[in-house]
Amino acid sequence: MITNVSIKNYKSVVDVSLPLGRFNLLIGANGCGKSNILEGIAMGAAASSDKLDYEYFANRGIRVVDPRFMLPAFDDIKSDRISIGFTNGDNSLATFDIFYNKDTKPAHWQDESVSADSFVAYVGENLSLHGPMVKDMIDRINKMKSNKNNSQLQNLRLKPIEDDVRIMTVDADLNRFLIYSLEETILRKADDSNRTYPLGRHGEGLFAYFKELSQKPEGIDIFNEIKENLKVLDWFDDMEVPSGQLSMEFNLKLKDGYLAETINTFDQRSTNEGFLYLLFYLTLVISDETPKFFAIENIDTAFNPKLCREVMKMLIALAQKHDKQIIATTHNPAILDGLDLSDNEQKLMVVQRSVDGYTKVRTLNNKDIVKNELPLSQLWLRGFIGGLPNNF
Repeated sequence: MITNVSIKNYKSVVDVSLPLGRFNLLIGANGCGKSNILEGIAMGAAASSDKLDYEYFANRGIRVVDPRFMLPAFDDIKSDRISIGFTNGDNSLATFDIFYNKDTKPAHWQDESVSADSFVAYVGENLSLHGPMVKDMIDRINKMKSNKNNSQLQNLRLKPIEDDVRIMTVDADLNRFLIYSLEETILRKADDSNRTYPLGRHGEGLFAYFKELSQKPEGIDIFNEIKENLKVLDWFDDMEVPSGQLSMEFNLKLKDGYLAETINTFDQRSTNEGFLYLLFYLTLVISDETPKFFAIENIDTAFNPKLCREVMKMLIALAQKHDKQIIATTHNPAILDGLDLSDNEQKLMVVQRSVDGYTKVRTLNNKDIVKNELPLSQLWLRGFIGGLPNNF
């Protein structure tokens, strides 16, 4: 699991470090940089996969714009390098230094940290670094090693790595990172037009995936667990994949417990938007074929305020059970009431702009709110924890 992300010089994010847990929620005013943070992570994930091209960016949730607008546009920041760093559970560290190479034909984004003269440093068997940033560190470390009182540094071994070798244990979780931003019209469509298996970032492929699950033994358990959790909706009674569908036919048969037996089933075209969003999120978290590490934009969309709280509790518990790590954004205070900040695996981060316009992040902990008896939703609405517009 990724335990920390650092982002430097990506759009409005000049220098931010995010300590991550199992479930991480970003709140803040419109335009404060929440999406830029998610895109910065996706940019690092693209570099970890050696896929710094615009098609890959778009499929992973990075807004494709002129390269100039992917770097900070502040008068006092003159960097042409984007730096994204990741730390995982065993303290392994990977840093990617990304720049737009105009000297090639065609010009393209490139990860400068992957090169023949890169270095890797080991502290015991826990810490590994790669990239040109290590070169500068090596000189400083060698000077510090002369200090005999520093026992940890005495055990430090440095060596160059071979061409094209990746020393990163975080790759497996990183290279499938995706920013999901559901769209109701796409989610409702029954087709398999999906570039990222098994689920597309806007909701593509959901019903094609259910058809696939119905045709393999291990899919039954996934399907049944999804159904069990859908019972948080009082009207939901059952669902099934109809038999006898044509090869390019992808539908789901739903049953409403309130309706007469003669007409109580229908397909996804007739159901409500909130059900479709919940169905997608449950599939995303429960399936072992979806990414381990992903983001969800506006996770509150289409949910009743009271349902928001229960959905959060449910997704957090399922993320723990199925070893998933989630970063989400929201503008709905009700979502916050599903968090338990006494659990260190649940993080609430307040995103805002500094006086200079930089995106800044403050992670709240239980000590920040324990003395106040108000629920988190009210603390946010009343301005006690920040994350609100301050110009009116």
